Amino acid sequence: MRNYSDNFRARMNVIGNSSRKRAYNRVQRNFKEFFSDPLNKEDCIIDGIPAQAVFQDQSQSNNKDLSDDKYVIVPNSTKIGVGSYIEWRNSYWLVFTEEVKTIPTHQQVKIKHVNRTLKWLVDKDKKTICNNGKGWGAYVQNQTLYTLGVSFSGEHLPLANAKMSVYIKDTPETRAIKVGTRIFIAGQVYKVEFADYVSRVGLINWLLDENTKNPDKDNYQLEIADYYGPNGDSDNKTEHVFFESESAVNEKEWFIEGEKRVRLGRSYVLKAKRADGKDIDVDEWTIGSLEDIPLYVLEKDKNSFSFRVKDDYRFVGNVVTITAKSNDEYKNIPIKVIKKFG
Repeated sequence: MRNYSDNFRARMNVIGNSSRKRAYNRVQRNFKEFFSDPLNKEDCIIDGIPAQAVFQDQSQSNNKDLSDDKYVIVPNSTKIGVGSYIEWRNSYWLVFTEEVKTIPTHQQVKIKHVNRTLKWLVDKDKKTICNNGKGWGAYVQNQTLYTLGVSFSGEHLPLANAKMSVYIKDTPETRAIKVGTRIFIAGQVYKVEFADYVSRVGLINWLLDENTKNPDKDNYQLEIADYYGPNGDSDNKTEHVFFESESAVNEKEWFIEGEKRVRLGRSYVLKAKRADGKDIDVDEWTIGSLEDIPLYVLEKDKNSFSFRVKDDYRFVGNVVTITAKSNDEYKNIPIKVIKKFG
């Protein structure tokens, strides 16, 4: 039979054997009470598994063009993360950011509406379409506003050169997409020029250039590029291998040099550099961001890109990607906006 002290310790272990544990349990109970039956709690499917989640509208004061982003709140027991697909109200959403809670009583993520479904062949001989024929949902953003929107053949002939930024779930199938792959988006064909697997873990970001449709290769009805015949430039061609010295290869390597964490109200300069420290000529600089662009472009030329971060606290935490193109090769640098001081 238990004595009084044993009973007391057993009760304290239930509510928490320290003031810190009791405070955490109290916050945990508060969340459970909140999550029990709020008006914005609805059924949904997360990565194919039925679930319940609380959906909250994003504040209009910090919402570019009233885009339909949402916050989703779920218990810790729910499996969800960056790159997860959520089916809610007969539409699909993609998880873009996952908040790291200082008091981990629940999970909160930010989602964007899947505005395009992209399809390509994973087996050209069998005409097998990716994701078991369904294609992959993606968030597609037009980047032409941040570029000239044209390229030039020779010195005088301007050609349409719209750019698209695609965010898609990081899977073995999406990882298999290589630079040079042609993809249909809204009836037009684009060519993958750059793939970023690093800036937002769980998602892949492609930068695409507008390409020409080809009725001999592209299936317009299914919106799948390179559906017929040889697969672009890579098939039925002899591959020539050239051996170069290590120093020659290193001389061709280049990168964007500059700060990756920038403070509000301050100015910065990015430069394109070779591995040996020499400047490299850039054909084009491009800005990409999921939110409102948090910087002003001061100057850009063939060697450098200078900008000033907007002095607005609402931009803290935003990530912008600066991409440089040189001789049809792309490099990028992800830049995160941090507080002005501290």
